[in-house]
Amino acid sequence: MKRTILHSWHKERGAKMVEFAGWEMPLQYSTIREEHINVREKAGLFDLSHMGRIRIRGKDRAAFIQQVFTNDLTKIRTGDVQYGFLCNPTGGVIDDVTVYMADDYLMLVVNAINTDKAVNWLKESVGNFQVDIEDASYLVLMLAIQGPQALQIMYDMTQIDLSNIGSYQFRVQHLHRSQAVVSRTGYTGEDGLEIYIASVYFQSLWEQLLEVGSKRGLIPIGLGARDTLRTEACLPLYGHELSEEMSPLDAGLSRFVQFSKPDFIGKKALIHSTNAEFSKKLICFEMTDKSIPRPGCPIVFGDLVIGNVTSGTYSPTFQRGIGMAYIDRLRSEPETPIMIQINDKPHPAVIRKRPLYKRRKQT
Repeated sequence: MKRTILHSWHKERGAKMVEFAGWEMPLQYSTIREEHINVREKAGLFDLSHMGRIRIRGKDRAAFIQQVFTNDLTKIRTGDVQYGFLCNPTGGVIDDVTVYMADDYLMLVVNAINTDKAVNWLKESVGNFQVDIEDASYLVLMLAIQGPQALQIMYDMTQIDLSNIGSYQFRVQHLHRSQAVVSRTGYTGEDGLEIYIASVYFQSLWEQLLEVGSKRGLIPIGLGARDTLRTEACLPLYGHELSEEMSPLDAGLSRFVQFSKPDFIGKKALIHSTNAEFSKKLICFEMTDKSIPRPGCPIVFGDLVIGNVTSGTYSPTFQRGIGMAYIDRLRSEPETPIMIQINDKPHPAVIRKRPLYKRRKQT
């Protein structure tokens, strides 16, 4: 298994380590509930070095990404971040990615499980475009600081006000003896930052953040709480809500597919699918008893299976089981009661409007 630079640090602090996407990563340091609540109420620090970072350089870089990416780069400018999809010719999702637009390069952040696949697919798709594709995952490492105290902790450490970085924007900032990319992005439903810095400075930045942030409650967070946080916020996870068999439209993410631009790989198939009636819809739900759903649990209506849970967990915020599922579109309206088969027994739940969790605006 692959290991991040912080592997020894995690183990020395008593983290429970697990395999994830070919990496040995911290699942939790204390309890998932404690870490989850800490992010919602204070702040948490995430080692995200397992995720992929791909740099695209060359004079045709924007035109090339326009060809392989479902969103529209002409709608953003230097310093912006844009979410979208790399799709195959049939419209299935190769990966969901964020694209960072810098002056002289583009950076794609991809899921850990798909880094090699995404790099190879991009190289296979180059054609006549003059671009250079570099897997920079081991050169530039990634962490996230998330939660209502995140920006204040960064100010405590740097004396730099980062609050004027807008949502889905970034700044190249001198940080901890190095240039770093600091973006107002995240995967928790909370405000916060994701930071990309040269690998040689990564551990010292991590340790300094924890030292400075301790007075405001900053603690390291494992993958367990990252999953419960993103599930409450109804953020998709590749391999659960997204796959090469599912399109962005299936997942209700059509706003990140720009049919108005000239062309992109998968566009024809996606246009065709818009003219067809989807049989399934991605919904979120809450259990109404004390049971906890898990991925793969069938959703039943009478004797019929009408869907399957894609993500399911216990919600520390709502103190009940929650999840997401693909379900028969005809029975997908919010507040519709459903039954979820858990350990061969039906348990009651109700469909809710997405997302389940929306952060409170700070005053």
